[in-house]
Amino acid sequence: MLEKLKGNRLYSILRYKCPRCHEGDFFVTKKNYDLKNFIKNHETCSHCGLRYEREVGFFFGAMFVSYALSVAFAVAIGVAVLVLFPSASYKVYIAAILIGLVVLSPLAYRLSRLIWLNLFYHNEGDKKEVNNK
Repeated sequence: MLEKLKGNRLYSILRYKCPRCHEGDFFVTKKNYDLKNFIKNHETCSHCGLRYEREVGFFFGAMFVSYALSVAFAVAIGVAVLVLFPSASYKVYIAAILIGLVVLSPLAYRLSRLIWLNLFYHNEGDKKEVNNK
């Protein structure tokens, strides 16, 4: 299903691929919950040679993206608790949101880095589309 999106930034983000060629892997492991390796990423793309970190501290901005994702996750969890357990106390909301955010933090970390990276690097197909307009 995601193969149809190849050439799109969403494909790069969801498949953890290089934002320029969509071939090389960004992270060392594809598993979100491999707690020893989930934060390790390659320095360059194995396919096109793109250097992922433009400068020292480049991924500092991904922290803001991670914050936005965490807020979205917290709201989604809160709405889910409201729908599934309408008479739940505030303690249930707090517990569900905190547990959910801890469980989803590796996913938020990985997605935020790729979203940030895709804001600055463009796919070669994107350039062709811009030039055709």
